[in-house]
Amino acid sequence: MSTKERIIEESLKLFAVNGFESVSVRTIAAAVGVRDSALYKHFSSKQAIFDTIVEQSIERFKQQYTKVDIRHLNSDNLVDSCMMMFRYQTKDPWIQHFRQILIIEQFRNPKIAELYKKIFIDMPIAGQKSIFEELIQAKVMKDNDAYVMAMELYAPFFLFHTVKEEDETLERHLRKHVENFMSNNLNDTKE
Repeated sequence: MSTKERIIEESLKLFAVNGFESVSVRTIAAAVGVRDSALYKHFSSKQAIFDTIVEQSIERFKQQYTKVDIRHLNSDNLVDSCMMMFRYQTKDPWIQHFRQILIIEQFRNPKIAELYKKIFIDMPIAGQKSIFEELIQAKVMKDNDAYVMAMELYAPFFLFHTVKEEDETLERHLRKHVENFMSNNLNDTKE
């Protein structure tokens, strides 16, 4: 791992525990094992480090979203796709740390509050809305408001992002939620 990558990684961890404002460049440099001046060879400021973390986090989300193959989406693999994204958002160490940073800092910084909303609310709902619009057009789903359906599907997942819950029980309930959602919103294909 390069020095630049170590700076990003250690900053992510430090910001997640202490918040962005509470972590100094000196603290980051000490965690990486370099002098402050070496850190400035890679980043012009602590904000530049944070901006890189944000860019990399958004890119990670986009890569994860591409794993959902909308062309072959059906009631069975929609459940699996929802669970895959939930596990990613709650179990991936990078995303866990990133979410923690945004949760801590959203109350101090309106820009970070907006970023938190964009990444953990707006992006997932927009992605689901797009999928539902295509499924509605293909007559796979009922012709309901795709945005409202996306909110309905995503809300319980978002709710459990920030709490510790027994994985097996929670996953069973969330799977049942998606199955119920699909049952209520899929067109009856039996004729």
